[in-house]
Amino acid sequence: MKVTCLGSGSAGNCYLLHNETECLIIEAGVPFKEVKKALNFNIDKIHGVIVTHEHGDHAAYINQYLQAGIPVLRPWHESGVDALSYPLTAGFLPFAVKVFDQVHDVPCYGFLISHREMGRLLFATDTEYVKYRFKSLNHIMIECNYSVRLLDIYHEGLRDRVRMTHMELETCKDFIRANQGNDLRSVCLMHLSDQTSDEEEFRREIGDLVACPVHVADKGLEYEL
Repeated sequence: MKVTCLGSGSAGNCYLLHNETECLIIEAGVPFKEVKKALNFNIDKIHGVIVTHEHGDHAAYINQYLQAGIPVLRPWHESGVDALSYPLTAGFLPFAVKVFDQVHDVPCYGFLISHREMGRLLFATDTEYVKYRFKSLNHIMIECNYSVRLLDIYHEGLRDRVRMTHMELETCKDFIRANQGNDLRSVCLMHLSDQTSDEEEFRREIGDLVACPVHVADKGLEYEL
């Protein structure tokens, strides 16, 4: 099983978890044609799409998947969403998906994804923080959007919005400290801001916390789980 990043940031988000015969798509923020190309047009192996929230950089192309007959999990769109709490299990077998709520300016959700080849993968983005702790994670894909020391380039209103809706470097570090264990095999930092992040600094500081590879989700990134 491997991860392929087709986009991470305000221009569009999309990640593929896939092997030779199976694929789960996380986020629908790039055109379906880009996914087809990445999968060498073998779309029969797609088991479904899971989307964190309704903002266009994550959800703009949902209808393209629905029109192709591919199931899409939109937790904010499901009946009973007001009562949604961790964990809710969605069936995209052989992938198992648990859904948990996050802290954003619209309803937004993270995912705990399990598969026999990769173990347990945590996916969380577009959230001020993650309120839950998780045991025995094998892989963490986590937003590390900005550093507070770089935030002064924004006006006060935008600074406040970013603080309340996206994860800062120190918050990301706190989450990893609280959730890492001996089973952790990879960390991927997602949704880095073009203006208020430092890729090498972020990779180095997270790398100091863990004994596994740390990736940054630039477009075109691919790594084995």
